[in-house]
Amino acid sequence: MKLKRILAFGLVMLGASLAEAQTVPKRTMVPRLYHQNYFYLNPAYAGAEGKRVLGLTTHLNSIGGKSSSAPLSVIATYQGQVGDTTRNGVGVLMMYDQFDAFWLGKFGLTYSKRFILGEQSSIAIGAQLAAEYLNVDLYELPAGPDGRRMVGHDNDLRPDIDLGVWLNHRDFYAGASFTSLLKPTFNLSQTAEREDVREMFLTAGYKFNLADQVSITPSFLVDRALYSGAETNIQAGALANYKVLVGGLFYRGQFDKSAPVVVNAGVNLNDKFQFMTSFDITKEANGVAKPDPQVEASLRYKF
Repeated sequence: MKLKRILAFGLVMLGASLAEAQTVPKRTMVPRLYHQNYFYLNPAYAGAEGKRVLGLTTHLNSIGGKSSSAPLSVIATYQGQVGDTTRNGVGVLMMYDQFDAFWLGKFGLTYSKRFILGEQSSIAIGAQLAAEYLNVDLYELPAGPDGRRMVGHDNDLRPDIDLGVWLNHRDFYAGASFTSLLKPTFNLSQTAEREDVREMFLTAGYKFNLADQVSITPSFLVDRALYSGAETNIQAGALANYKVLVGGLFYRGQFDKSAPVVVNAGVNLNDKFQFMTSFDITKEANGVAKPDPQVEASLRYKF
């Protein structure tokens, strides 16, 4: 009897270990227009602009190419300050992200506490409490060893927490955030199980005012998953403003060899209404055919 119990316990532990091994890590979707989505990447950014801001970013697989032009992701945000002196921030985040056979929905509520360091300096800490809903179309998963596919859908709902810190000093800014602190595991059928991994985002930038209504803002973003052996993704570039026109060039070839450069273009009207677009400059890499350029559009309104 004791031997049977030991064997049964061993089988249970083996099954648990296999189930854990099947769990696939899932990293955060990072927009190419990251400089338009600091609030999405860092909850401490809420209130940093001193105004209420509505934002909408859409990512497309391509326009007029072989790939589908259906939206791959949509990020909708609201953020604003609370109080005239402290400028504490609040915000709401809604996101839809489509990848492989999955789609992820996210709804988050954010609060940031800002400390005034001087006339033009402040530092904030912020947190976001979110609910994430992951759905999978089982038929789109690879067939099993017997060549048969599963049918139907599976889904799961999980909570998550992000933390961040954001520094403003005159025309310089810098931020750090730690996302998916709860490491939500979405318990889906067999190989569909996914787990959000903890990640760290670091960013900084400086606005050089060259003349009246003329400026250039170089910036960078570092994305690092917090597990052994994870790669660090770095992208950097600059945005130039000339009156109402905005243009930019960003390099991300350190981790994306087929789309190493992203071109930005847009308009900025009275620092209230801003519309930005991005377009990949693609190339053949490592024997893989040149892909369709992916594109993004970001609309922001300050009031």
